[in-house]
Amino acid sequence: MGYVVEGSAYVGGVALIGAGLFLVLRGSFPSWWPQWFAWPLVHFTPLVSRLQGAVAVGLGASIMLIVFTTVAPGVLAGWLVLVALTAYLISAVLFLLSTWLSRRPAT
Repeated sequence: MGYVVEGSAYVGGVALIGAGLFLVLRGSFPSWWPQWFAWPLVHFTPLVSRLQGAVAVGLGASIMLIVFTTVAPGVLAGWLVLVALTAYLISAVLFLLSTWLSRRPAT
């Protein structure tokens, strides 16, 4: 059962990194994505889209680092957890920033 959870977390992390790179490189959300998929956002500017992509890359990297801790030696696993938590916190701050930027009144 443990390998199934690790494998699905790894696949989810890779998918988040792929979607994040797509948003960072494209600079806009695809038109076929449903509106509820980006529910906290109001205005989809290129900066907001790229920040959301960076959030997805950070979360995907955080998930993958946590998965790698199961096979890493003790001290390295501790450092991987520290880096994963840092990536998660940076992603959370970027998410809040991008949400705030998308809800700002247009100038």
